[in-house]
Amino acid sequence: MEDLRGSLAFTTLSDVLQFLHTTGRTGELWVEGGPEHRAAQIYFERGNVYHTQDGARSGIDALVELISWVEGTFIFTTDKMTPTVTIEVSLPNALVEAARRLDEQRRAIELREHELAPQRLLAAFAESSGVLAAILLTPDGAPLASANSDASLDMTLLGDGFTGLIEIVRSLGEAQGCSRFDGFFIEYDRFQLFCRPVAGAVLVVVAPERAQLGVIRHKTQQLADALAEVLPE
Repeated sequence: MEDLRGSLAFTTLSDVLQFLHTTGRTGELWVEGGPEHRAAQIYFERGNVYHTQDGARSGIDALVELISWVEGTFIFTTDKMTPTVTIEVSLPNALVEAARRLDEQRRAIELREHELAPQRLLAAFAESSGVLAAILLTPDGAPLASANSDASLDMTLLGDGFTGLIEIVRSLGEAQGCSRFDGFFIEYDRFQLFCRPVAGAVLVVVAPERAQLGVIRHKTQQLADALAEVLPE
C-alpha cells in the first residue's frame, strides 16, 4: 500500500530517509531520478534500513549515489519486505558514512578539474587567439601544459631552451638593479615569442611573425591572469 509520495525538487533524500527512520516505517522506498533517470530501492524494517539497490550497486555504495540525487521522485509502500541485507549499521551511521564518501568523491572531482584547468585554458587561448603554440613551464623547464597547433614547433626543445634563457634575462635585470622579472619578447623571421612569469611558472606564447606585439601582450596578460587563479603560488 502506498504510504508516501514526493519529489526531490522539494526535499532531499536524506530528509526522507530520516523521516521514515524516526517514524519507524517498514516497506520499500522507490526512488526514480538522478542524472540517468533510473530507479533504485531502499528497504526499511521498523525504521531501520537493511538494503539499498541501485542497479549493480548495493548497500552503502548505492546509498552514496542516491543521496547525491537532486532531481527525481519517490514512493514509499508498506507491503514490500527487504529481500536481503546489505547494510548492517544504523541509518544515522549509514548516512554519515555515505556523506563522507560523497564528500571524498566531490573533492577528488574538484582536484581533477583544478589540475586540468591550465591545459584547458591554454587550449582555449590557442584556438581563439590564432597563436601557433602556448606552453606553461616550471622554472626548470618541465612542461606543465601546452597547446600546439603548429607541428613544426618542437615544444620540448622550446622548454629546454627557455630554462637557460630565462636565467640569463633574470641575471641581466638583477645586474641593472631590477629585482622582478616580468617577461620578454623575441622576434624571429618565422614567429614571435612572448614569455612572462605566472604564479611560480613561466608562460611562453608563440605567435605568427605577422602578429602585433601589443595584441600579443594584451592576450597573453589575460591568459596569465586566468592561469594565476588556478595555479599554486
